Amino acid sequence: MKRLLSLAVSLSLAITISAQETSDPVIMEIGGKKVKRSEFEYIYNKNNSASTAEKKSLDEYVDMFINYKLKVLEAENAGIDTTQSFINEFNGYRAQLAKTYLTDKEADEEYVRTVYDRLKEDVRASHILINCPESASPADTLRAYDRAMEVYGKLADGADFTATAREYSDDKSVKYNDGDLGYFTALQMVPTFEAAVYALSPGEISLPVRSRFGYHIIKMTGRRPSRGKVQVAHIYKHVGQDASDSVMQAAMEQMDSIYDAIMAGADFGEMAMKYSDDKGSAQHRGQLGWIGMRQTIPEFEEKIFAMKDGEVSRPFTTPVGIHIAKVIKHKGLEPFDEKHDEIVMMLNRMGENDKGQKAMIARLKKEYAMSAVNEAAYATLLATAPDAWLGDSAYIAALDGRDDTLFTLDGKPYGIQGFISFVNGNSRFNKVSRPLALKRLMDMYRDRAVLDYEDSRLEEKYPEFALLVNEYRDGILLFDISNREVWNKATSDEKGLAEYFKKHRRDYKWKTPRFKGVIVHCVSDSLEQPVKQLLGKTEYERWMAELRRAYMSDSVKLVKAQRGLYAKGENKYVDFFKFKGPEFEQPEGFPYTFVYGKVLKRRPEDFRDVRGPVSSDYQNYLEEQWIKALRKKYADQIIVHEDVLKTVNNH
Repeated sequence: MKRLLSLAVSLSLAITISAQETSDPVIMEIGGKKVKRSEFEYIYNKNNSASTAEKKSLDEYVDMFINYKLKVLEAENAGIDTTQSFINEFNGYRAQLAKTYLTDKEADEEYVRTVYDRLKEDVRASHILINCPESASPADTLRAYDRAMEVYGKLADGADFTATAREYSDDKSVKYNDGDLGYFTALQMVPTFEAAVYALSPGEISLPVRSRFGYHIIKMTGRRPSRGKVQVAHIYKHVGQDASDSVMQAAMEQMDSIYDAIMAGADFGEMAMKYSDDKGSAQHRGQLGWIGMRQTIPEFEEKIFAMKDGEVSRPFTTPVGIHIAKVIKHKGLEPFDEKHDEIVMMLNRMGENDKGQKAMIARLKKEYAMSAVNEAAYATLLATAPDAWLGDSAYIAALDGRDDTLFTLDGKPYGIQGFISFVNGNSRFNKVSRPLALKRLMDMYRDRAVLDYEDSRLEEKYPEFALLVNEYRDGILLFDISNREVWNKATSDEKGLAEYFKKHRRDYKWKTPRFKGVIVHCVSDSLEQPVKQLLGKTEYERWMAELRRAYMSDSVKLVKAQRGLYAKGENKYVDFFKFKGPEFEQPEGFPYTFVYGKVLKRRPEDFRDVRGPVSSDYQNYLEEQWIKALRKKYADQIIVHEDVLKTVNNH
């Protein structure tokens, strides 16, 4: 039986491997490494897409692909893939790419849409708060919940909400608002509270709702279409709340006179700049920009939202002073596509950007049959060090050697020691009770375990992910080895550039002459001869250094100079002295100008005169020589399977 079972497993494995090889055969082997058809097709099609400027035939591309893989192979043989800089860059990219595979994008988008739909309405609610911080112990949390349910029971029996709020609510603002929070819209309250309010109908009272502040009993008191935003300007006069009647009267009389002037034709913006005590907006002609719900004091908000476009209000008071407001324009809620990114940014800022990841975790737990937590092992964690923080060395020492299985994921056990290692990196709950901390850390550990496991399987589950990651890996290696073998040499190998230019001098010529030299502006014409004598004794490459040393100190600058290579029309001073150009104005402080150098009729005299083109050509030369060397080095290690090549994009 054992032999039969072993044979069956072997046959099954062989059939699986054979099927995989048939569906994605090896198209070539380079340096002993096999390249699958899928990888070749992926890169070939990517580089021959409709947007690609220069398309290659399949045969042409095979040569390019082999060269590409030879360079990658050379980088690996040079050990570049083992350097810390490579590992850090590659791992960083892979982690960034993996994020898109470790979240449910549809769930994220659905939540953004939900928030947008809520923004279409303003809601009004009252609440009763029973304090219960997140760090509360289970016993304290239960007591708070029981108290909240007791209050809810009174309301269910017909008790008046306002009177009950005054008697029981722990929200200090209840003293002056009776629990009424006024109108608000989405993204202005804590998420659980917001979701609960929008789920209610006017007049309906919720069961206790948990937030980081405690338990809320919420009464929906109103709904209305969103009022959008108002673009507004104001003129403001500061009057303290303890100001006397005479001070208030004087301030109001001044604002009345400003209002009368505006009504008589005075410019609102100019009056704001001249008279407003709000200096921040005054410098912008009184403009406050776009104001939405709950973005200013209620009295000012109610006033401006009730005004029409272009309307200027009479002076009105708020708790902070006196205002004259001018409404410039109203606007409603933007279309979803325009509002989308702003909503995402707000959710990120509020820490509410994890809906997609939570949905993904829930799906993966089912897919990989994650078991419940082993109660006995969990009890061991809870009882081991009753007075110690979970990350404390005493706690860790007490569990040394214990590796009871906490749960399984895809049949694989996750033990106590793995959890302890995780706890060491998460000290965020050291201020909450130990049982609560343990529960939260265990939940986090299980979530992290399922995400890490999925991460480890991304290349296996998603071929496009594997191809993209491999392309990026090879790209880093290609860049580093090319930089070492070609690009750095092409820009910094002065000797090589000079030799290349010497051999190919005839390839570099100009249609028009060039002046090669220096333009000098002096404080006196007496400096011309000394400067020319100095330059005549110095190599061209050191001209500017010698001029700075002799005439351009930090304290006294007797000359200004610039060195270069100029064709006609590129410099007005060179044009005048060398190409019969027009007169020019002298630079301020330097009344005398001359040029020193030579005119090169058709050809450069040095590779530095045409460094750009020479460097480019030298780079191409180095590339060609390098490829020749690689082809020779690995000649017997390049195998192309022509039969598979014929099936590219045709299978």
